[in-house]
Amino acid sequence: MICFNSSDLRDISIYYNELGQKKLLKKSLISLSINKKVYLYYSKNRNIPICTLPKLKLILSSKQGFLSFCYNFFAFANMYDCCIPVSPSSIKSISKFVMSHEVGHILDPDIYNSKEEYTIILTRLIDKLIEYDIDIKNNDLIKGSLPYEIEECVLDLKRNLISRETKAWDIAKSFLDFENNGEEYIFSKIKEYALATYNFGDLKNIIKEHNLDTYFKYRKYF
Repeated sequence: MICFNSSDLRDISIYYNELGQKKLLKKSLISLSINKKVYLYYSKNRNIPICTLPKLKLILSSKQGFLSFCYNFFAFANMYDCCIPVSPSSIKSISKFVMSHEVGHILDPDIYNSKEEYTIILTRLIDKLIEYDIDIKNNDLIKGSLPYEIEECVLDLKRNLISRETKAWDIAKSFLDFENNGEEYIFSKIKEYALATYNFGDLKNIIKEHNLDTYFKYRKYF
């Protein structure tokens, strides 16, 4: 049963505007019980996905980035009978949990080791693509049609991301105060949705996300 429709998309935007957009995110960040100064950069016009620069203790976001997260989350969470209503209260909870998750990355003492490992895996993937002379423009780059070593690199990248994200969510939960069981349920569904996004995709997604097509295009000049 799907209890999320086009009218909900409009309501999400309306409620977000009424809650103050940037003010909502900033208020959510200030409310967190952490002993560290964290900064927020917000763009009203540019499409910046919600992310973090841990070394700078800076969270990046935008109107489009937050709304996109909300649209996708509600669609994911309401695919079955566990309907989460679109309301000012649920939008507030999403803001609170998204900010806490990004703070979780900042507080993670192992995040730089994780990112270094990710870079090593990505480099190994590029080396294997070159070794096996894989045509990255081929639309049939799917599991089962690739050399085993390349498929392992793809899986290792997913494992790295899921491990890093899981730790950030766990850290966030350690300092959050839930108002009620309903809010804690929303947190668990947001975590489930976020981790699912990292387990989805294939080599084509990785190539697109990291602009590897551009790298291979100009590799002959290196």
